[in-house]
Amino acid sequence: LGTGFAALFGLSNIFIYLKQIDYFAQSTLLNPFTHTWSLGVEEQFYLIFPVIVWVSGFARNGIADFKKLSIILSFLSSFSLVSFIFLHGPNQEASYYLMPNRFWEIAVGSIVYLTVRKKINFIERINDIPSIILFIGLILTLFLPKSYSILSTLIIVLFTSLLIANIQKRSIIYSILSNKYIVYIGLLSYSLYLWHWGVLSISRWTIGIHWWSIPI
Repeated sequence: LGTGFAALFGLSNIFIYLKQIDYFAQSTLLNPFTHTWSLGVEEQFYLIFPVIVWVSGFARNGIADFKKLSIILSFLSSFSLVSFIFLHGPNQEASYYLMPNRFWEIAVGSIVYLTVRKKINFIERINDIPSIILFIGLILTLFLPKSYSILSTLIIVLFTSLLIANIQKRSIIYSILSNKYIVYIGLLSYSLYLWHWGVLSISRWTIGIHWWSIPI
């Protein structure tokens, strides 16, 4: 309940960190609000990101101040990535839960948007990479063991960014991802994310998780 209360204010990641809760420990399986840590990271990012955009001048001058915003985001993202990697060993909870160490993952999306919008030259080179290779790479990354968590995080962010930047309407992957059924699941995915862990956690408290309980 403490985690759930903190989640109302976008602070559950900090609450969980202060409690030094291992995300992969057995006890977290019984907490229906454990997964809200990522919402805290996102909400805290969305609080400071408008400030960064304003300070860079991008809010007032738009694409004219592209370079300044890109430099600021690149610098902050590099610092964030280094801290994420450095803290992973000595303080894995801080590396995992706290927004400054996760800033780079969300900021990369903004950098991708800026480079595509500005039509930077290397975007054309990225277009030479078959999107199906990036897509398959993403899928295979999901099967890496936990001990490769830093590498898998880097690959997922990198490949997703490249896929967003280079996907073409004529590609097979575009046809798959724009399929109406896939799009429908995509539109539901955030709600499914919010619901799934609570359902699984409360099931563990009550009826358990069995083959016959899955449809229910």
